[in-house]
Amino acid sequence: MSTLPSAIEVISSPSPTASKPTLAKRLLRVKEAAHYLSVSSWKLRKLVQDGLLPIVQDSEGGAWRVDVRDLDSFIERNKRVEPL
Repeated sequence: MSTLPSAIEVISSPSPTASKPTLAKRLLRVKEAAHYLSVSSWKLRKLVQDGLLPIVQDSEGGAWRVDVRDLDSFIERNKRVEPL
């Protein structure tokens, strides 16, 4: 007959799958940012080109990064109660 751990043992013992907290990324790549907005990468690029979403670039021609705060702001600006 196997013995089950007491409730105190279960609560106080760390989970074997528990991991250390991770720092969330603030700058996302185009593909990640598109996924965050539930749009395609092409749609996200179009939003940037139309001036609706700012990007971060470390150099001329460098990779585009999108700030999560700008994505959240875009979402808030585009919320509607009624469809267009």
